[in-house]
Amino acid sequence: MNRLSKSNGLIYLVLLLFLASVPLLAGDEDRIGTAAGTQLQIPVGARDLAMSGSDIVFTTGVDALYWNPAGLSHMENKAAGLFSTITVFNDIQVNYLAVGTNLGAIGHLAFSVKALDFGDIPLTTLQDMDGASGKTFSPTFSTIGLTYANKLTNAIQVGVTGKVLYESIPRVSGSAVAFDLGLQYQNLAGIEGVSFGIVANNIGTNMQYAGTGLGDQTRSADGKTEFLTKNAETNQLPASLNMGVSYDYQVMPKNNLIVSGTFQNSNLENDAVKFGAEYGYDNMLFLRGGYRYTANTDTDALLYTFTLGAGFQYKLGNTVLGIDYAFRDSQYFNANNMFDLKIAF
Repeated sequence: MNRLSKSNGLIYLVLLLFLASVPLLAGDEDRIGTAAGTQLQIPVGARDLAMSGSDIVFTTGVDALYWNPAGLSHMENKAAGLFSTITVFNDIQVNYLAVGTNLGAIGHLAFSVKALDFGDIPLTTLQDMDGASGKTFSPTFSTIGLTYANKLTNAIQVGVTGKVLYESIPRVSGSAVAFDLGLQYQNLAGIEGVSFGIVANNIGTNMQYAGTGLGDQTRSADGKTEFLTKNAETNQLPASLNMGVSYDYQVMPKNNLIVSGTFQNSNLENDAVKFGAEYGYDNMLFLRGGYRYTANTDTDALLYTFTLGAGFQYKLGNTVLGIDYAFRDSQYFNANNMFDLKIAF
């Protein structure tokens, strides 16, 4: 079997996995708000957030880990790193670190970790409802990922991310395992610049919380003290299937324009369509914008709609340094501002 035949076989396998996941992702309006592990939905990567997450086709390198793991295979440098930070609401800060390496013909490998910082929260109990003791606690919410990606052909890239998420407060914790599967297809139908991408996100185990904090102390009629354990509900992760098309057009020498659109089908929320554009000058200066439309959702229930952003990168010898910024509006909280620092060598 030649290399092309092997690649075709892998392509069919990936597509089969995507199709098999579709029934799991059927949306249900009545189940909105019932997902566990929603930290998985907090975006990272300012370049793609500025385009409202619409470009799952041309996202590349360590920027692509959250949006489409197949994009990691476009990383040409030997190694790259990215640090991202954003404050979402109520001073909750989300920090993200990703590092990737190019292993040549073997493929590309990356490691990422996302952690939420809630600050110190006053500890209250039934005996101390006002927190007079001065004790504090901070929840632990984190997601650790390992990504592998490779080019099957010059036109087709695939990638997979395995993730472990963990959440805990004093005496109660929960964890789950999830996977992202991604594919990118360049020059769709032989049309130069038109490309296609598909991603299945957060396909994994259900999440259930457990710990002594779910226990309840009772006293029976004969005076005996009993401890009862309450079993928490088991809930699904916020899985989704994203399908997108992007067009990369050279307006004039050194001036590029990318326009993109992605349809998102989710298991525990309404479907959405995301649009975005990126203008790049000399692969150095970038301006970006995006818009998210959520179906069957009243205006007063929309938290995020439009995004804006900019980026700058500079090549110094074999080293590439970059900074990206994204702005995301928020209807009921302060707008989000995300900053990225990137280095590749």
